[in-house]
Amino acid sequence: MVEPRDIAVRRLSMIVEQYVEARRQQRYGFVSTDQAARVIRRVLKSSLSEAPISDRQLDDMVAALAVENGLAVIFDRGTRGAADGTEVGLNRKEQVMRTPLETPDVAGAVDAILGGHTMPLSIGAVISLLRERTGTTRSDADLEGLIAKKAAIMDVHLSRGN
Repeated sequence: MVEPRDIAVRRLSMIVEQYVEARRQQRYGFVSTDQAARVIRRVLKSSLSEAPISDRQLDDMVAALAVENGLAVIFDRGTRGAADGTEVGLNRKEQVMRTPLETPDVAGAVDAILGGHTMPLSIGAVISLLRERTGTTRSDADLEGLIAKKAAIMDVHLSRGN
């Protein structure tokens, strides 16, 4: 006979798998443990009473599966409050890791660079100008793709050299 606890544990495991798979397919590139816990606990609200799981255990499940799927893990529990609705102590001693946000408008800077130059440019030169103007830490490949798309839309011809 199948125990209700075994069913609840399997259901939890399936929901975690579905959540991580959705994040991977949508190409987010990362999983937030706080956000994952909120979503998973909302979906499994009735089942978790049969298979109680701590925040730490849930974080570990999500993180292990995310890493297997090539996603980064952001351990951000406590930045907005606990996932189960309880308040987090405000006098915590450890630092809370927050998701790094890129504030400069990189796409706008690409538009400005491509629109403001009349002489031929190379993709390497545009990447250098972008890093100088915005301080972005995005990869060269990511920036190259953005520049190529913007150049095509603006009908600007770029060379591949530096």
